[in-house]
Amino acid sequence: MHRKQFFNPINCFLFVFLICAGDGSRADALDPFRLQLLWTPQAQFLGYYVADVLGYYEEEGLTVDIIPGGPTTQTTELLLTREVDAVSEWLSTALMARESGVPIINVAQLFQHTGFALICHRERGIRQPLDLKSKIISVWKNGTQTPVSTWLAQNSVSVNTGPLSARLVDQPMDVLEAWNNPAIDCVSAMSYNEYWTLLEYAGNPTELTIFDFSDLGFDFLEDGIYVDERRLDEPEFRDRLARFLEASLRGWEYALRRPEESITMLTALFPELDRRHQLHMIKDIARLIDADELPLGYMRVEAYDQTVGLFLPNHSRVPFLASRESRGWTHAIWSQLEETSEGVYDAEVRYRLDQVLNYRAFYILDLVGTLAFAIAGLARAQLRRYSVWGAFALAGLAATGGGTLRDLLVGGDRHPPFLFHDPNYIYIVVGIVMLGSIVNALSRQPMAFRNRFPKTLLVIDTVGLAAFCIIGAKVAIVAQLAWFWIPLLAALTCAGGGVLLDIVSGREPRTFRGMMYEEIAIIGGLFLFCMLYFANFVSNVEDYIELSIAATFVFVFALRMFVVAKGIRSIMLH
Repeated sequence: MHRKQFFNPINCFLFVFLICAGDGSRADALDPFRLQLLWTPQAQFLGYYVADVLGYYEEEGLTVDIIPGGPTTQTTELLLTREVDAVSEWLSTALMARESGVPIINVAQLFQHTGFALICHRERGIRQPLDLKSKIISVWKNGTQTPVSTWLAQNSVSVNTGPLSARLVDQPMDVLEAWNNPAIDCVSAMSYNEYWTLLEYAGNPTELTIFDFSDLGFDFLEDGIYVDERRLDEPEFRDRLARFLEASLRGWEYALRRPEESITMLTALFPELDRRHQLHMIKDIARLIDADELPLGYMRVEAYDQTVGLFLPNHSRVPFLASRESRGWTHAIWSQLEETSEGVYDAEVRYRLDQVLNYRAFYILDLVGTLAFAIAGLARAQLRRYSVWGAFALAGLAATGGGTLRDLLVGGDRHPPFLFHDPNYIYIVVGIVMLGSIVNALSRQPMAFRNRFPKTLLVIDTVGLAAFCIIGAKVAIVAQLAWFWIPLLAALTCAGGGVLLDIVSGREPRTFRGMMYEEIAIIGGLFLFCMLYFANFVSNVEDYIELSIAATFVFVFALRMFVVAKGIRSIMLH
């Protein structure tokens, strides 16, 4: 009996059609997302291609169109017209765009350091920045003129102003074209790209003079992911963006862990790319991303500020940077992906607090407090008739013991403790011991150094209490400790040295006998904690932090003076 053939031409056609239709329906189920690159396909964007090849985007329910860029690509315009959903761009370009009113915002920062450098002909006598006088430097039109001009100016080299000034000219796409131009002395280069091209061409790095802007202290942020800020209010877009970032960061993690395998994926997609050159690129890009030190995609507020300072030196007067609502970055999507909490205070509050407390005025108050506590330690040594060495030990314990103990407990960035970074604290202790010993030796009355100025020393001591209270609270906040550590570290900073002093000199700590000192520091720490909580919501963060610190200082100072004047003591057990 003849069996009917199933795989005849018609059935084969129907089978292929059904497979294609099934694939099409699956693609239709994926949400589209369009990423515009800054430049042509290369290892600079490796993580995105890896995420696509490995199916990370598909796992997040996305079909991502990775669009190559080039010298004429207008990324911000594409965002505004919604032709793309996100762009890979430099922060400098985004800053210029925001200054002109374009609502572009950074949602993830990949490169944490700049790869920008000037490479000069060494045989033309260029060894140091001053040698660039009267030289011609080619720079890209994308904004690198500004950091180059700023760097030259800081090294006493004027730009485009006279015969002895450096002259900046536009650089062509081909770096070798600029390098071989006899009129050009230096070219712009990226450490992960043009540098390798020039090195292979020159053959000997000793023939090149390289000014690496990262090493020169002119670090700025380059590749990040930017979107139209207005679209962050759209739940559907935020959802797609979060999934895109999740898959992209996974792709970058894979690319950094397995660079050779990832470059193989890239060159399979773009066979015209030189594999060896791309391997050079990704190895240097890994250094710029610095994933060992910071989580992928995290925007550092201090790096943002430094970039703003380089590209917009008058940024303090630029309205779009003056308030939280109009700043050029957000941690909102990144924090959601990392499943991390900013803690009680967000990153900007912590950074601005640390920045404000580094002001010279507050530093002087801190030293005044150190002086007051050192005098207290000296007075105890004189009372016990200790030697100069004993006086130095007690004065040092009182002045720096609390802060040192605090830093040892907190660890991390607080190790080694603060006094190892700044010798002024030790100088104050030594100076007080020497001065006090001389005054005491010349005086007819014992303890003259302390007894002649009780009110003055009370005021100075209270200044120290207020300053140390704020510093202790700041350490807990910056370290992102639980909220209750804020008042506890404030008290430890203020009174830890005094407790150590009492223990070493064989005396019960005064706080055990009802004298209110630690209690005031705890109340002050809680006061600052409450004040700074609202810094998460105010517009101008820095101004509000300055107000909070001033208010806390006045509050602690007034409370201590009131307690002393009224003779108030803490509750005693009976």
